[in-house]
This record gives sequence, structure tokens and C-alpha cells, in this order.
Amino acid sequence: MDKELLRALSEADAIAASEQEVRDIMIAQAHKYHKEVQFDRLGSVLIRVNQSTGPKVMVCAHMDEVGFMVRSISREGAIDVLPIGNVRMMARTLQPVRITTRAGVKIHGLLDGEVKGDTVSNLRVDIGATSAEEVFASGIDAGDRVTFDTPFNPLPHHRVMGKAFDDRLGCYLLVTLLRELHHTPLDCELWLVASSSEEVGLRGGQTTARIMTPDLALVLDTACWSNNFDYGNANHRQIGKGPMLVLYDKTLIASPKLTALIENVARSLGIPLQKDMFSNGGTDGGAIHLTGAGIPTVVLGPPTRHGHCAASIADEKDIDDTHQLLVALAACIDRETVAHLTDFRC
Repeated sequence: MDKELLRALSEADAIAASEQEVRDIMIAQAHKYHKEVQFDRLGSVLIRVNQSTGPKVMVCAHMDEVGFMVRSISREGAIDVLPIGNVRMMARTLQPVRITTRAGVKIHGLLDGEVKGDTVSNLRVDIGATSAEEVFASGIDAGDRVTFDTPFNPLPHHRVMGKAFDDRLGCYLLVTLLRELHHTPLDCELWLVASSSEEVGLRGGQTTARIMTPDLALVLDTACWSNNFDYGNANHRQIGKGPMLVLYDKTLIASPKLTALIENVARSLGIPLQKDMFSNGGTDGGAIHLTGAGIPTVVLGPPTRHGHCAASIADEKDIDDTHQLLVALAACIDRETVAHLTDFRC
């Protein structure tokens, strides 16, 4: 596993519509392997791995993370912020954060809020200022982006911890696919898409699908269980137990033929799958699969502990197994595969 790549992706700061730090990593990797790069008008990155007369296959992961945006500055020097994306309530207070100014300067501070029952409101960042003048003198202004200030760290037993694993784990897998398949002959045309603004409404998935009109889409995302130490039968997001295969969420019900294909490939590789369902929320797959006449789409990825907060924990083997599964899927998808997935006579 390339921990330095994952570290760079995790420690990059990129809330919705402000993903340049992640975008730069993706572009640099594409140029390293001399691959064509395109963009939608939101800033999503589309990397074509190969040219082929076969079906177009999109592998998509989103670049943005949950975070905050500076709303206003009080005369006492408090920096009022709004959540961007669904930040977990308990992660909205007493958390180290960093503000990225328009000049690109990183300013550290402490996020605080008013706790009332199960909600936290009136969020503000404290940088030690005692007046609005001191805040403005530091270069901070309304609209500046705020992210959790969490370093990436390896953990015992081949686990890792860092911020923004949702969905930098997916972005990491896009890069590892590029590295492994950049010279490999395939019967499909493979596109790697790092999408913009998923956390605020599945936006980049929609616009990129319109550009490339894929025949099939594999969406990479992650999720955690509400009780991280629940190892019961209901928890299909246990770290170290294999990639998640998402059968259902609020925006997408995966095709049984497509999930069967993935199950068969995983079985042939000896990779365990956790068949999961999301009772809340959705992914870029919800927007992608509705493009044009409809696109066979499925969501998969490594599970995590904790999510939409300051840090998540993942298992290296889950990430590596997801990579191996994606490589095998790319190798087996051809025109016959797509024809079977879209033949509703049988």
C-alpha cells in the first residue's frame, strides 16, 4: 500500500467546489502516465486510461469532504462558519480545524459551538483573535474554506487513520487503478473520474456522466456503522472483513445482474464481500445511473469506522482487496457483458 499517496490525499483540504488540492494530485498522476485529462465545468477530473472500441466504463470517486465555510466575522474576533455537507453533530464542537484563505495560507483554529441536547449550533472558529480587525489582518474573510486539522497516521495491525477518507479512499483507488492498468490491454474503454461536490447533492457525478455517457459505472465510496464495535450480523461495514457491495441506498438500487457479476469475480479471487444497504443518503451513483437512457451502476468500496467527522479508520487489506476486485472487473468487462446487463428479456 502506498501510504504516502494516501497521506497526501487525506491531508489535502477540499470541500465542495474548492477541490484544487486533490485535483492537483489527480492531474499530476495522470500526466505521470501520459493520460488524457478532461474536466467538467464544476472541476471534476476525467482521466481516460485507454482507447477502445469496447464499452465505456466509468470508475468514479468524489474529491470533496465535509467541512465548513466562513460566514461572517464578529467584532469580538469570532469566525462564524456554516457546515458544508452533513457534518456529524458531535464533530461540530471543540475540534482543531484549519482555514484556507484565498491566498492559500493555512490558519489553524478551534471549532466551537453551542450544544443543546443532540444539536450543536452557532458554530465558530477561534484563532485567538480579540477583534474583527485581527481576523481580517490574518487574511481570513467570508467564503474561506474550513476543514478538520487531522494528520494521517498508520495504526497497529495494518490499519490507517486520517481525515476525509470519505472519499479519498476512493480517489486513492483511482490512482492505483491508473498505475496498474495504464499499459494493460482492455476490452473496454476505462475512465477514472474524480468528481466534484458529491457531499452537497451528487453534482459532479451527474455532469461527468453527461460528458462521457458511460455504458457502465462503478462508484467508489465508503461508509461506517453507527456502533463501531458492533460485530453482529447487522453490521456489514466491519473493517477487515472485505469491501462493501452496496445493494441499495436512497438514490440507487443496484441491478441484480451487475451485483451478481461482482460477486462472481470476488468469489473467483477469494475476496470476501460485505453486502450492504444504506438506509439514509446516497452516492454519485444516484445521479450517474439516471443519465441518458440509464446506466448500469453499482457502489462498492472499503468500509471505515467513523465518518463525516474529524477522522476515520480503515483497514489496508480492505483497500487492497477493493483494488484487486476493480482490476479484475476492468479486465472482464466487454460488449457482451454490457449487453447481458441491459437485456431485460431474460
